[in-house]
Amino acid sequence: MSTVPEPALATLSHDRFWEPGWIYERKLDGQRCLAVRDSRGTRLYSRSGRDVTVAFPEVAEALEQQAATDFVVDGEIVAFEGSRTSFARLQPRIHVSSAAKARRSGVAVWLYAFDLLQADEEDLTGLPLLERKRRLRALLTWEDPVRYTPHRVHAGEEWFSEICRRGWEGLIAKRADAAYATGRTDRWLKFKCEAGQELVVVGWTDPEGSRVALGALLLGHWDGTDLVYAGKVGTGFSQKVLRELHERLVPLERDDPPCTRGALPRAGVHWAEPELVAEIAFTEWTRAGQLRHPRYLGLRTDKPARDVVREAR
Repeated sequence: MSTVPEPALATLSHDRFWEPGWIYERKLDGQRCLAVRDSRGTRLYSRSGRDVTVAFPEVAEALEQQAATDFVVDGEIVAFEGSRTSFARLQPRIHVSSAAKARRSGVAVWLYAFDLLQADEEDLTGLPLLERKRRLRALLTWEDPVRYTPHRVHAGEEWFSEICRRGWEGLIAKRADAAYATGRTDRWLKFKCEAGQELVVVGWTDPEGSRVALGALLLGHWDGTDLVYAGKVGTGFSQKVLRELHERLVPLERDDPPCTRGALPRAGVHWAEPELVAEIAFTEWTRAGQLRHPRYLGLRTDKPARDVVREAR
């Protein structure tokens, strides 16, 4: 496997099912990570193929100390708020420029490994998922910050309700006999407790009252060649985050809206080139195609803005 493969991406499904032949894993709210170890050392790559090793040096070092010396492991790097994985909590680690800054951040991280794509120069992507997971569990020594992602063969709606009450993000359902499929696949499905997805930042509004820097982010998603307005989000920000977002948006300001569809706001609006991608939690889509009760979670650097579409099944 000479190049880092494109990772498998789960498809959002609102139709939950509990069937033989599928396994169910905890959905983690972090940064996707392909961990590669070979004769050149250990590197960590994001979903887009960006080298993020300096952001998570303790994970790279733990993998470097493994007895196995050649592997490609698929997983998720996470930080916790209580028992919940939190993408917002992970933010200070994602954007660091050096391992030293990552260590000083004060944010502890873990790698939850859930798939094995290569071992001892053997390409394993054609094997059934359960066989890959069996080999993964046997390959590594499971000590923090490297953890194995467990799964259930038998699941049901009662368990799903319980894990949602615990504050989990949801579940990933995976075909137990499926080979590893790069890109978006229906062999892996997302069952979310809370609706949420990436959206493109298309502008911002002026702050009001005691608010600093900006009032809300304006959001959109692509539908073919159209950039569709999806509403605004004004909660989930600290003052520090508001200032940082404003600094990043000002150089992107443009005179006209980038959106080609949707009911656009007019007063106190600043439009921006659609380059930034934000992770947003919300309760549901309205009939008008806008977000209900949205909450900002953080910026994503592992997905091109042009790839952001409305997730639906």
